[in-house]
Amino acid sequence: MENKRNAFTLQKKVMSGVYFHIPFCKQLCHYCAFHKSISLHAKNDMLECFKKELELKKNYLSEDHLSSIYFGGGTPSVYQPDKIQELINEVQKYWKIDSNAEITLEANPDDLSVKYLKQLSETSVNRLSVGIQSFHDEDLILMNRRHTGKQAYEAIKRAQYYGFDNISVDQIYGVPGLTMKKWKENLNLVYKLNIQHISSYHLMYDPNTVFAKKLEKGQLTEMDEEESYEQYKYLVDSARKNGFKHYEISNFCKENYISRHNSSYWQQKEYLGIGPSAHSYNFKEREWNIAHNHKYMKAIKEGKSFSEKEELNIYDRFNDLILTSLRTYWGLNLTSVKEQFGEKLYLHCLSKAEKYIQSNHIRKENSSLILSDKGVFVSNDIMSDFFYVEDE
Repeated sequence: MENKRNAFTLQKKVMSGVYFHIPFCKQLCHYCAFHKSISLHAKNDMLECFKKELELKKNYLSEDHLSSIYFGGGTPSVYQPDKIQELINEVQKYWKIDSNAEITLEANPDDLSVKYLKQLSETSVNRLSVGIQSFHDEDLILMNRRHTGKQAYEAIKRAQYYGFDNISVDQIYGVPGLTMKKWKENLNLVYKLNIQHISSYHLMYDPNTVFAKKLEKGQLTEMDEEESYEQYKYLVDSARKNGFKHYEISNFCKENYISRHNSSYWQQKEYLGIGPSAHSYNFKEREWNIAHNHKYMKAIKEGKSFSEKEELNIYDRFNDLILTSLRTYWGLNLTSVKEQFGEKLYLHCLSKAEKYIQSNHIRKENSSLILSDKGVFVSNDIMSDFFYVEDE
């Protein structure tokens, strides 16, 4: 089948985006800490609540144009393509969707059947983010994923056949039992599939996950940090050799295939989050919805509050900039810091950066501070050190 989807570059001016949190999964992954429910009975009611929230928040964004829509979760592919298009149409009632907007659907491989993909190809969705995690069945069983390695591989090939040529895949490293040999095999299959984007994360033992409980009981052994670092290093080196730009801590893309929606977060653009636990940001405040399906739907239906807000002061906004910009290949621009936040926070950045430049965790390019590969691996510690605490 002829590919009809066009790639797009990251615009210099990234417009606003809308994110839908789809809080349903057919099965609970043992590492996942995101808000979700494995009961699907409220799917239709939730869809109507999404529409109502869009109407309620139609004035939240300062711009009337959108450059991206992102369906995340949970598992958005629990909804049939016509329901996804319903939500896109609803968005279009309140905002103008850019003619080359990026519209992403996260999906599980086993949902991407011939029928599903054929119908999805007839919607406005033009980017897929597929949760593969591993091509080795023993790892997928450990993580309690629903698909096999073979299903994952075949799902990508089917998606390409039906015209999707902007595809991202997820891969997890640092998993107990994931040898370097298996990790290399996973990545080599990704490269063989000729996809455009990779999101790859180190396994985290987030509180209240099955993995965290197993770790606490001694039923799992956390991977040695040096072994994890070797897997990360191989990821970075092999991705570059295969034509991927390492543009954010956990994200790699082929030329012109940066995730526009996620880049709006990292470039401090405003966005609107719809659904239980979804977050929004409009420069002045952060807002987050209640992380409970029933309470969210009940509040929407009764016209009551279903979210909380936090007004941002100058230090909040500065710390947000640190957290987002140091994640990326374009780094923290010191000139922008000085212009936006003044001499005090500019000097604070210079002071904090000095030791990391000396230790080769940060390099200074023109007026920007950029994490080295060595720095990326310990990025959380570095970013925390850069945060400004008011009583300093």
